[in-house]
Amino acid sequence: MFKLTNVDLYWAFLSETNNLSGKYQVDVCNLNEAQIDKLESEGIKVRTKDDDRGFFITCKSTKYPISAYDKNGDVINVKVANQSKADVLIKPYGWTSPTGAKGTSAGIAKLVVTDLIEYRDDAIDSIEESSVEVL
Repeated sequence: MFKLTNVDLYWAFLSETNNLSGKYQVDVCNLNEAQIDKLESEGIKVRTKDDDRGFFITCKSTKYPISAYDKNGDVINVKVANQSKADVLIKPYGWTSPTGAKGTSAGIAKLVVTDLIEYRDDAIDSIEESSVEVL
């Protein structure tokens, strides 16, 4: 196990499954060079796309929700929005697919959100309607 500090979280499906993958998951983003080197040395593929996530990995759990804690150790019971900051304890694990493909993925042993941005479903409703054309 090893710890990734001061990373950004994106697409956090911690207590409910992602509709596309059917898994609990979160992207651990904006990884620095040392973090990338450590992940790759463990056999974990680091990705990048042309967006705000920079270099990132996606941590998934098929069966269990991913618990998030604050700096005091208290469970966070709200949805975590993109760009929340966190420290993540990574536990690499090997896998073999039904077709025989093998690889290593990153499991989360502990997730501590150090700077929480709460996701709000109604955020678009909070925009003052007088400044937006409503169609």
